[in-house]
Amino acid sequence: MSERSDLKVRPDEDPRTTAVLILVAVRESAAHLGRLLRLARIEIRGNLRALAALVLLFGAALLLVLVTLALLLIALRDALAVLLGNEALASLIVALPFLAATAILTWAGVRRMSLRASRA
Repeated sequence: MSERSDLKVRPDEDPRTTAVLILVAVRESAAHLGRLLRLARIEIRGNLRALAALVLLFGAALLLVLVTLALLLIALRDALAVLLGNEALASLIVALPFLAATAILTWAGVRRMSLRASRA
């Protein structure tokens, strides 16, 4: 009976020394950190691949939109040329809104730059 009571150890008591427990804790934390870094590297690679695919898809969509707009403007110019009978006038009519937008944006940019220069 006394042999059984000697084998029983309280749950809060560990037969190992403090130095051994610290060594085990350091070893386990290093292994855990290694697994965590490996998992983070796998996750980051997956995220970067997904991000690259997304950028590629949006870039392709943007390119197709720009090509479509260019073709639409060419078709509009050709339609106006047929209606007016003058291709140069049709080109001018199609380019006029872009010229006006460019002038307005340039004026606003120059004005904003001069305001910032006067503050400095």
